[in-house]
Parts: sequence; structure tokens; C-alpha cells
Amino acid sequence: MSERTIYKKLMEGDLDEAPAFSSPEAKQHVDKDLVLMSKYLGKASQQVIKTMMDGVKGGKYDAMDLARGIQTGPVKRTHYGEADFIQQLWNKVKSGFRRYSKRGKLR
Repeated sequence: MSERTIYKKLMEGDLDEAPAFSSPEAKQHVDKDLVLMSKYLGKASQQVIKTMMDGVKGGKYDAMDLARGIQTGPVKRTHYGEADFIQQLWNKVKSGFRRYSKRGKLR
């Protein structure tokens, strides 16, 4: 079975299992590295959220300015997928920004 056929069946849900790893050691290494990558992303997420909070707390901009800036603006300011990642983080923490607005609403 070719790789293209396996991928197509995976996407269509026809294949019960993913293809096997090249070796049991490869699976262990991948699992270990994925845990490490997840740890790095978690730390990066914390830093991004801290930067958002510092900007709003410091009065540089309000929460809605931040939300608008994430959605609009020059495409070249972030790499592919980074703006989506930042948008997901914003959706996760936006309710926490209400306490820093004057009326308790985002705007």
C-alpha cells in the first residue's frame, strides 16, 4: 500500500490504525520528543499571555485593541500558523481581561 493511499484512507476514516513506526525505538523517541515539544509550547504560551496582560495592564492598549490587532494587520509580521496560535491563546484567556476594563466589559 503506497503512502498516498494510506494517507487518503486515514483522512477518510477507512483505515483502522495508523501505519506502524519503523521500529519500536523510533516510537519511543517520537513520544519522548513530543512531550518535550509540548513543554516548549506551554512555556511559549505563558510568555505570549504575559505579554498580552502586560500591555493591557500597562495601558498601552485595551483588550479589544489587542483582539483587533491579532485578526488584522500585515501578514508578514508572523510566520505561518503563529497568528492562529496567538488567536487561540486570546480566545482561551480573553475573559480574564474584563477586570482591567473600566466597565467590566471588553468594550
